[in-house]
Amino acid sequence: MTEKKKTTFSIGIVLLAMLLGLLAGVMTAPKLDTKYWQRQEMESVMSQRINTMLYLIDNYYVDQVDYDSLTDEMMNSLLSTLDPHSVYLTPNAYATETEAMSGRFEGIGLNLYYIGDTVYALHAISGAPAAKAGLHAGDRIMRVDTTLVSGTGMTAQPKSVVNLIRGPRFSTVELTVQRQGSEKLHTFKVQRDVIHTTTVPAHIMLDKKTGYIRITSFGSTTATEFHAALLELLNENMKHLVLDLRGNGGGSLETAIGVCDELLPKGDLIVYTQGEHVRRSNVYATSGGLFEEGRLTVLIDEESASASEIVAGAVQDNDRGTIVGHRSFGKGLVQRQLPLPDGAAILLTTARYHTPSGRCIQRPYDMGSDEYYRQYITRIIQNYVAADSILDAEYDTSQTFLTKKGRKVYGGGGIRPDIMLPYISDTNLVYYNRLIGHHVLEETAILQLFNHYDQIIQRYPTIELFAKDYQVDDATWQSILALADRKKIPRHAASINKYGNDIRNRYKALLANALYGENAYYQVALQGDIELQQALKKLKIR
Repeated sequence: MTEKKKTTFSIGIVLLAMLLGLLAGVMTAPKLDTKYWQRQEMESVMSQRINTMLYLIDNYYVDQVDYDSLTDEMMNSLLSTLDPHSVYLTPNAYATETEAMSGRFEGIGLNLYYIGDTVYALHAISGAPAAKAGLHAGDRIMRVDTTLVSGTGMTAQPKSVVNLIRGPRFSTVELTVQRQGSEKLHTFKVQRDVIHTTTVPAHIMLDKKTGYIRITSFGSTTATEFHAALLELLNENMKHLVLDLRGNGGGSLETAIGVCDELLPKGDLIVYTQGEHVRRSNVYATSGGLFEEGRLTVLIDEESASASEIVAGAVQDNDRGTIVGHRSFGKGLVQRQLPLPDGAAILLTTARYHTPSGRCIQRPYDMGSDEYYRQYITRIIQNYVAADSILDAEYDTSQTFLTKKGRKVYGGGGIRPDIMLPYISDTNLVYYNRLIGHHVLEETAILQLFNHYDQIIQRYPTIELFAKDYQVDDATWQSILALADRKKIPRHAASINKYGNDIRNRYKALLANALYGENAYYQVALQGDIELQQALKKLKIR
């Protein structure tokens, strides 16, 4: 065995041994009893088997082995046997996860979009260094410092462009861009800074009394952002809040509790957690929430998971509001982030959370992770096939719980909405969905901004004016259809006839996002949000 292989081999063994020790330490404190010695013996046997296996691979395997990758796979395999949500994070993955949860990174605040071998600016965040320097949506990024990133002679792969642009705070990056269809190049020197990301991208008034807040995930700043959004809408005389958690895969348990605390009166149970080695811990709402009274609606769907389900479950079980939409994902496991010495980490499930009525809404995973996710996909497909009907077969009615007012709610996995919305199954949506799937609308918007940014922004300097007056003209519409043709998407006359206005509205929303930001996107997009309109109609708001 070479010295390099021996070193890597040893690192793998040390890491695995550390992991086994860590698991043992987290699970229970060692005691000099039979159970303790049995575990010590088991760990010894495991270590011997792994050492022998790696030795045999190193000496007899047909090809050269990357032991770092092999170690990563071993860690993942070990954790995946526990449950579908305990995972191993490499140092890079752990850094990315930490950054995402923190709500901040160091860079210039420029969102990018790739078309072929060309990099475009999708949106320059207001107040961030890129916008202050003069960069804007539609700019074609040709060079980052001395590295060519667009065009035939491109030397950087698209994903690496972000790494070229990002860097430590106060350092400088030089971007060379082309704009307005001209061959002329413009150079911008931009000083990097701390960029704050948002998990609450939209808060708007849908009408004079109804406010809308969108939460996309639960990070460290979500509760603070939610509080600020609530305050602003209350100042606009909001009486009814629509909280949109569709597509929200979760995040921080603590942050979900913070959001609930704004909505529930003092003393209401929000959630409790419990595990084999974690004592039951109840969390109650405190006083001073901004919206403890007033009409509340929470939108969820099949992608709403974890922290989203904590919020929906707390609202439902306390009879605080109405849950509307589709059955949620069904993740009721709590993960703890446990760093490893080499910069990696494991997300280890340490407890289950329960809604106030006592439900654990975790879906069964005793058949393994693959079957766990296969059943999830199958459920969604079955619901679309069933079209306007609602499938309730998976709900275990024997797991019946009662809300504070005595309404029945069910366990068995996921939050079942109080008002179930039908899945929309229409063959005429195929063309619309293909336009989205092939990024036709985004690419058309970017190219329009590349060629006509100055004209558009001069005519519509504010989102209010844009939302009110902008219309997709015939030339732009033909550009959309022509790009779809070039991408070999067969035209579908019935689809265009039925959903043409929805396609135009989606395009308008994407253009608004590029020009004015995410809140502007929702301000336009919600006008064509079929599920939201269905929900408001069932709630007798519209």
